[in-house]
Amino acid sequence: MFTHLVPVGFSPEKLIESIKQFPVHKIIILTHKGDEEQEKVQSAVKSIKKAFKGSEVENRVIERENILESSLEMLDIIEAEVKAGSTVKINISGGLRNIGISAYIVSLVSNVPIYSDIPEYTDKEIYHLKGVLDIPLFPIKDLAKEQISILEKLEDGVESVDDLISRLKPELEKGTTDFGNERSRLSHHIKKLSNAGFIETEKVSKNLVITKSKVGLIYMKGRDIKKLQKNLAD
Repeated sequence: MFTHLVPVGFSPEKLIESIKQFPVHKIIILTHKGDEEQEKVQSAVKSIKKAFKGSEVENRVIERENILESSLEMLDIIEAEVKAGSTVKINISGGLRNIGISAYIVSLVSNVPIYSDIPEYTDKEIYHLKGVLDIPLFPIKDLAKEQISILEKLEDGVESVDDLISRLKPELEKGTTDFGNERSRLSHHIKKLSNAGFIETEKVSKNLVITKSKVGLIYMKGRDIKKLQKNLAD
């Protein structure tokens, strides 16, 4: 099963012709709040649905302005498709520029292939597909094992470093030397994660409240999708 994520702008012919170069079982059209009133967008959506009448076509509305938020929304969609057994591809031939940026971020963290059309125009400015560009992905260096463990155990956040220690090493008793040593070790990794933008911290009274930032959420969601894809491939 092949699912194509397709951010839609005003150029349906670019999307239609480039999608046709691959196997297609399902198309998820990505639009934005307010697009229901945009005649050109609705016309593009109708053209895609007509061109792929034999395939399942679904419409999803995602964030337009906030690149990190739209990245998270796309990752949620992809995760659900991968869990359902689909191979996912992202087509950025016809969407808005900022959604193209979100799509590339998503592709980088999840290893989901991303592609675009290579256009060719005649003298009458009539569009033809010259080819498809498989967009290369630059490798992302993985975080240290200890830092990944911290991000995993953070879940929705902790109210203090001690709470995080209890999640990471429940066998340690608070007030012991080992517990104190673990607090010092974690402080080093928390500072690194904070400086890199993966977590957000806030001092509340004597405690340090720690939560994953949107960058941290995106990184971990992409990592989960990579695992799902590997498990399906195996």
